Amino acid sequence: MHTYTKPCEVCGCREWETIIVDEKASVCSGRELVRNDPALIKVMCQDCGFVCTAQSPLDDTLDDYYARVYSSKLRSDDYDYVNFAAGKRFGEAVNDFVLQHPFPTTGRLLDIGCGKGFFEEAFLAKHPNWTVEGLDPSVRTIELAQRRAPRARFYCRKFAADDYPADSYDLVTIHTVLNRVSPEEFIRGSAQVLKDGGYLSIAIAILQEAPFELYFADHHYMYFREHLLALAGRHGLEMITPDERGSIWRYMFRKTGRGDTTYEIPAEERARIKRQVHGLVTAWETLFAEVRQLRDRGGKVAFYGAGTTMMIVLAQTDFPTEQIAGIFDDNPCKHGEEMWGCQVQAPSPVLNEAEAVVLCAGPSGARKICETLSLPEDRVRYFGMAPLSAQSTGQTASANSA
Repeated sequence: MHTYTKPCEVCGCREWETIIVDEKASVCSGRELVRNDPALIKVMCQDCGFVCTAQSPLDDTLDDYYARVYSSKLRSDDYDYVNFAAGKRFGEAVNDFVLQHPFPTTGRLLDIGCGKGFFEEAFLAKHPNWTVEGLDPSVRTIELAQRRAPRARFYCRKFAADDYPADSYDLVTIHTVLNRVSPEEFIRGSAQVLKDGGYLSIAIAILQEAPFELYFADHHYMYFREHLLALAGRHGLEMITPDERGSIWRYMFRKTGRGDTTYEIPAEERARIKRQVHGLVTAWETLFAEVRQLRDRGGKVAFYGAGTTMMIVLAQTDFPTEQIAGIFDDNPCKHGEEMWGCQVQAPSPVLNEAEAVVLCAGPSGARKICETLSLPEDRVRYFGMAPLSAQSTGQTASANSA
């Protein structure tokens, strides 16, 4: 068994509990399947509940994955995922969150992990007198970003704080990056280049709403909000605005220039987080068991939500293509894509004809889809559901129970 001995980046503890050892197939954030050789291993800090990837089949090739494989999917300038809980695309949710803040007329912005330039385009439309810079390690991503936001400056490289003057930026943004990189290094570096009074915007997958991260090969750090507050407070960053909807939560911090913003996670919160992590692992096992039962009955099953959650479920249950009634998604960007031998399609009456519908989203997203589809409870399966046997006897189960 692989032994993980690194100190926890949140609390410094070196004691870890192994919570997942997966030897089947894991999924990357770009929806690629990866054979787990070696096994994918996730561990939880025994003090604060922070979850890390102790071993991944991508350990020796992660940089190459982001530079070539992940970026090869960026064929469309407009492709983006949908935040079901917020009712908008992820990029729109982040842009709206940041732009609600009253920034000065002029300033300097550094966007770490800029992607295709959605944010730069929106920010410059509202703040045309700012100097805007974006970084990303993918050549293809930078090409798309430069085309979308030609007034911004883009650089194909990783972030290293020492490459920039200290106290020089009014706003630093780290959107959907911190699950992939050392949080201590990137948050400390962001605080270093920020001016006193400057802002740090973070968009981050939060584990209880993004449980798919437990089976991601390329995400190495999995957070609850308390972990982020502790990391930010250590470097003089005070949270001023949260937006905690969907699987990606958004936070705005301000650099206080003081050393009194340290946030210690209370003991009762640490205990709650650890219980919730165990609940998430159990919820996955429950969903896999329910889908395997559907598989073994031989009926036709529809899958709603053509993303990483669906790929995890299909891979972990060895679900046969011939039993898939259809793969559905309400995001037009995905329609026509081929996944698991099927073409993704818009919602249709086929959903009502399938023996069951597996809702492939985080907990809040699955609830939103349930409300939209109005399907009978006994025909849907989703992450966080109670086992049907427990439902029939009046018992309840929850991935987020305290």
